[in-house]
Amino acid sequence: MLNDYFFVQLRQSLKVALPLDSTREVISLTYGEICPVPGVSPALLGVANQRGKLLWVLELGDLLKIPPSEKTIRPQDNLTLLVLNDSHNLSENQNRQLGCVVSTLKGVIGLDSAEFRSTNSHIFPTLKAFSSAIALIEQEAISVIDTQAILNNIHSEIFSNLVNSL
Repeated sequence: MLNDYFFVQLRQSLKVALPLDSTREVISLTYGEICPVPGVSPALLGVANQRGKLLWVLELGDLLKIPPSEKTIRPQDNLTLLVLNDSHNLSENQNRQLGCVVSTLKGVIGLDSAEFRSTNSHIFPTLKAFSSAIALIEQEAISVIDTQAILNNIHSEIFSNLVNSL
């Protein structure tokens, strides 16, 4: 079955595919627009205002343990975010969403899930928990990200830290 995916690069080294049906939109904002939240995972940069609602911002490279570049981060630096939403929850009021920082949008590609390989081989150990399969793109093995696993992980991280801080 052919499905569409965002083909993206995280930092300088890792390319991944994220399901297009779990992506709400692509937005750009600056580091200065993100309000840090103490006590949460360092991969969570904080929250930003998106049309009057709070949007958690995740440095996907940090979650996947990809080494950062040596570049100094400034408040005016622009970030590109893929806003992922919970495709299993269709209620607008209950919909979980998360802005994931990506370095480069490579484009939208169609992938046949029948050609996916198991995640047991050719994968970073830290990526295994968030990958649903491996696809061959441009002669390279690329991880297909399980957006539900990311949303579930971050959702439980946020709420467990909030409960523990009370």
